[in-house]
Amino acid sequence: MWRLLKYFFISLLVLVILVCASIGIVLNFIFTPEKLTPIVEKSANEFLNAEVHFDAIELTFFSTFPEFGLEMRNGSVVTKVFQDSLKQENVYTATDSLMSFKRCRLIVNPMAYLSRKEVIVKELRLEEPQIYAYIDTNGVPGWNVMRESAEQDSVVMVETDTIQEKLIESIDIRNIRIEGGKLVFDDRANELYARLEGFGLKIDGNFMERKADLQLDVKAKNILFWQEGNLLVKRLRFALQTGMRLDRDSMLYVLDKAVMRVNRMKFGVGGRLQADTLNRLLDVDLTFGIKVPSLKTLLDLVPETVLKHDENVTVSGEVLCRGTLKGKYGKDRVPVLDARFKINEGSVKYAGMPYSLDKLDIDLEGVVDLQKEQPSFLKLNRFCVKGTDVDVDLNGRVDQLLSNPLITASVKADVDFSILPKIFPIQEGVTLTGSLNAGLKGNVLLADIKNKNYGKLDIRGGCQLKNVLLASEKDSLRLRSKSVILGFGTNMEDKTILQEKNLLNGIFGFDSVDIQWKNALTFHMDTSYVKVKTSPLRDTTAVASMSADIRFGWIDLVMGDSLRFRMGNSTANFALAPSPEDKKLPLVKAKVNMDSLRIRARGNRLRLANAGFDLSGVPDRKNKRQWLASGVVGFKDMRVYTPLFPLRMRMPGTKITLSPGHIKLNGAKLKMGRSDLLLTGEVYNLAGAFLRQEDLKANLKVRSNMINCNQLMKAMEVGAANRMNMKWGTEEELSEDELSDVDLAADSTYVADSTMSVFVVPPGVDFTFETNIKKVLYGKLELDSIHGKVVMQNQCIELSDLSMRSMAADVKTTMLYKASGKEKAYTGFDLRMDDIDVGALINFMPSLDSIVPMLRSFDGLVDFHMAAETDLDSTMMVDLPTLRAVAYIDGKDLVLMDGETFSEISKMLMFKNKERNLIDSVAVDFRIKDGMIEVFPFLVEVDRYKVAVGGEHKIDMTFNYHISVLKSPVPFKLGVDIYGSMEKMKFKITKAKYKNLFIPSKRAKVDSAQINVRNQIRRILQSARE
Repeated sequence: MWRLLKYFFISLLVLVILVCASIGIVLNFIFTPEKLTPIVEKSANEFLNAEVHFDAIELTFFSTFPEFGLEMRNGSVVTKVFQDSLKQENVYTATDSLMSFKRCRLIVNPMAYLSRKEVIVKELRLEEPQIYAYIDTNGVPGWNVMRESAEQDSVVMVETDTIQEKLIESIDIRNIRIEGGKLVFDDRANELYARLEGFGLKIDGNFMERKADLQLDVKAKNILFWQEGNLLVKRLRFALQTGMRLDRDSMLYVLDKAVMRVNRMKFGVGGRLQADTLNRLLDVDLTFGIKVPSLKTLLDLVPETVLKHDENVTVSGEVLCRGTLKGKYGKDRVPVLDARFKINEGSVKYAGMPYSLDKLDIDLEGVVDLQKEQPSFLKLNRFCVKGTDVDVDLNGRVDQLLSNPLITASVKADVDFSILPKIFPIQEGVTLTGSLNAGLKGNVLLADIKNKNYGKLDIRGGCQLKNVLLASEKDSLRLRSKSVILGFGTNMEDKTILQEKNLLNGIFGFDSVDIQWKNALTFHMDTSYVKVKTSPLRDTTAVASMSADIRFGWIDLVMGDSLRFRMGNSTANFALAPSPEDKKLPLVKAKVNMDSLRIRARGNRLRLANAGFDLSGVPDRKNKRQWLASGVVGFKDMRVYTPLFPLRMRMPGTKITLSPGHIKLNGAKLKMGRSDLLLTGEVYNLAGAFLRQEDLKANLKVRSNMINCNQLMKAMEVGAANRMNMKWGTEEELSEDELSDVDLAADSTYVADSTMSVFVVPPGVDFTFETNIKKVLYGKLELDSIHGKVVMQNQCIELSDLSMRSMAADVKTTMLYKASGKEKAYTGFDLRMDDIDVGALINFMPSLDSIVPMLRSFDGLVDFHMAAETDLDSTMMVDLPTLRAVAYIDGKDLVLMDGETFSEISKMLMFKNKERNLIDSVAVDFRIKDGMIEVFPFLVEVDRYKVAVGGEHKIDMTFNYHISVLKSPVPFKLGVDIYGSMEKMKFKITKAKYKNLFIPSKRAKVDSAQINVRNQIRRILQSARE
């Protein structure tokens, strides 16, 4: 017996292994995704009036054991309902995209098909679908994609020569799951739009039967709803669980024991839906309500963080909550919503509490008809709360709910807040004191508030809060105010005006307010008030004129470590009037005076003393949310610090004129570190640059006594790094290392070329300066009397016809500097220097010593002109292989000093004075290209000799010069070739190459090169703009 069982189990194991191996071979080698995907796609496109696509389709077994499954990844369905059937090609629009999904899995029963030819889908699961339910203006839905043949019969037939054979007897879909989806319902026929985020759906039951009993579970984390472009609902959480009886023959859907949750409210729902396919209508008849056994059920809805849930509470009163949704849904048809909520003769008494709530009456009703065939309104017939030292009576209504809401309300209230903890079991650690006395009536059109037409508001009465304290130890919250007063008067008699009635007048004031919430918020305000007065209307279609006088006490606001706002005593006057261009648009004028203002945010600091503003603003006609402001801002002293330009900046008494999109400066003084500026001109898009990282543009005339370029360049370098940190979301303030860099930049002993590096012009800057500067410090250079044009744009600096005085010489230059990164830079320039000492010339351009080493042998004044372009390395040194230049040096009465080259020559030629020899004049022309310096022949008269010199000098400091001796003690002309290097110099006697003293003028080459450099500057700027 044991042996038989052993053989049986071994055979069974072998059989299982063979079956699993066979299934594995079938799944991995026969029904592969590459073979299966096009077959399923083709079948789906034939079965549906849509274009269906999948990235991959895989047949599964082991992951869905013991059933087979079909898994589709990254699928999409595009409806063809709105396509022209006569056209050969389909042209799709965004509204044709019916659905896309990340993954779809179907679990099927293969035995049911093999035995009975039934397709039984045990589960259909969609993950992260994006569903777009679109109805066009004719009421045609885009999701009706079942072809007519498929709708008439779900049985698939195949016809042979003699018989018809059924491939599928029936299709049974039993469970449907949708997870993490997004559903958009866009009904263009009725101008309705809804978006359901976090959408989920569960349907259990035989979905495909003609008559079926289903279990339906729908949920959405957030619902937004628009009607005719107006947002009516947002931040609404929804869930529905219900049974549903489905009759496909009569298209009747009956809800059974439905439970609906809206945010924290739970409703019961019942009723029926019946479709009319001929007229494309859906007849809706639903009733909903809340089953409230007692008032305690509503008290339990109050969050426990506010009110303890106590079972020992005595309640009385009748609660009613019900509503209906009735009507037809289709083209130009929407059901009407009618709802009512009532609490009659309610009362609440908690055990152990000394006082009770003696009376609670609420009567609220509303009707919403989106088709506007009947008035839509929300009406509060009664809201009455009475108890010990608590008396609140409120009623009102909102008419024209869907068009232009008109709010009418009346409030009477007398409340002692210290009584509330003695009526309700408020959470421990919560302190509430103070009193409220209010009596208000209002008749307000919501459009007047939206259009800033406050003068037309009809509000009367007043409200007063005394000694209010709200504190919560658990939430670390504390709010205190000694007194708050609010008073309004409207349509009061006034015999001094033509209409004999005044419009809205009011006052709002308080005596100190203190708010503290954890370490995130601290707020304090001293005694302040606002007085409002409205002028009589002359034109009822125009914005009503209104004025307000405001006084603010000391204000101190701290929000964690990110923001600190402090403002001293301030007064303001605001005026509202019709705009001259459009009387329906408000024109706001404001005059503000403040003792002081200090703001600190994310490392930025601003301090104003004795500041005043005289501004006016009007909404933009195209975008009414954007205001166009203009006016004057003035202050006695302003100090600014920002990580984007980490130098302390100060502006003494200044007035700034504001216009839409730009500000105007007229003699504004600005001190930045050790630099000072007097600015006149305009700055554009200042707000966009600081708030939205847009381009900042300026066109200014600049006067200055001193500009320290070393300090400014270092500050811009650090600021560019900080700008990148802010762009990537870094919110920390400057580190200690960065602060030390800024301190170094502020040190007057710091010179740029001691740690010279490429200066990158910040992006987003478009500045044009007309300069008149007395002194500029750049590296070790001191430049005086600077006049000309400077342009900073597209990370380039352009100097146009700039004149200055440097090293006791006159300098004129045109230059372009461009650097997009720290690795290298480009510069092109045209430089003229007159009557400059040779030693000062070498100090001004240190690279010139390497380019023309013979200059070290001269002493005296020369004229220097050079046109060049070159790349600069990361240390701002000339990259000699890229240097292209032509130049000339003119000098008279020069002194030939002892130098490395000419010392050897003086010994060889037996000069009378080997230390110092006068030269009447010298004019040297040279060209630099491809690392080669070509010195054109020039004439030199020194000692007893007249010689012509020319040759070449290479970057590796090797040279090859020829000297033609034209006049000497010897009676004949000769030549000397000097070549080699400074360490191994060689020479030989040759024939004189320049014996006729024919030296061609190369000045035309310099002038031509100057034009080429200017053209190159223009090309670089143009390419940068593009």
